[in-house]
Amino acid sequence: MAGRFRLPRAFRTLTLGLALGAWSAWPTTSAGQGRTGVISGRLVDRESRNPIRGAHIALLGSRRGFASDSEGRFAQDSLDPGNYLVQVRAIGYVRASWVVQLRMGEVHAEVFELERLAVQLEPVTVERRPGFAAERMREFERRRASGRGHFITADQIEHAKPRALSDLLRNVPGVRLVCRGSASCTIRMSRAARDCRPDFVLDGFPATNSTSLDMPTVGIIGIEVYRTLSETPLEFLKTDNICGTIVLWTRSGPTDP
Repeated sequence: MAGRFRLPRAFRTLTLGLALGAWSAWPTTSAGQGRTGVISGRLVDRESRNPIRGAHIALLGSRRGFASDSEGRFAQDSLDPGNYLVQVRAIGYVRASWVVQLRMGEVHAEVFELERLAVQLEPVTVERRPGFAAERMREFERRRASGRGHFITADQIEHAKPRALSDLLRNVPGVRLVCRGSASCTIRMSRAARDCRPDFVLDGFPATNSTSLDMPTVGIIGIEVYRTLSETPLEFLKTDNICGTIVLWTRSGPTDP
């Protein structure tokens, strides 16, 4: 039986470079039999269509951050399927965000337009706004103070030193893990009417199909567990939600303090 063949990293890097160069084609097709995908883009001024260089780009839901090149281009490969929030900051432009839904093996390429600030800020009076993670953690603490749901803080995660998400949810009241031998576990909400699986939300966006209990906990800074429909806040409810919701918050990237 033939052994498994794996393409060398240099070949994958060359392939990604070719994808960046072919802007006229803008491929949005399956990447063969590869399981990971690519998000690539080009930042341009909405009015002049000129490229925007040196913009800070954060791919929320991961710990990766990067900048646009002299032609306004950027790319990130080796991404699992799921929802990603692309957040862009550039001097002289309004901060903007886009949601990208990445399918398995997909190469997603897109032109992103930025709008110029109406009033230019003087360099000596630039005021830094709170980062994405700081804003989300304020909302996290507000919901925690309401007494609804079960919350796991960043300090508790650090103290527990978990290897996977299942380690953090194993002892939550009203949550039951169903495991078969050494196989991956599934999760059930014991307090829900049908003892069924909850929905997952990652950094404010639906992520049920791209979240598993064996995912690593690196980068997770807060977890909210809502074990019933009535316990779930309105901002996390879906029309077909009957089993509660688990909300995961992650670091937004290197642009945050």
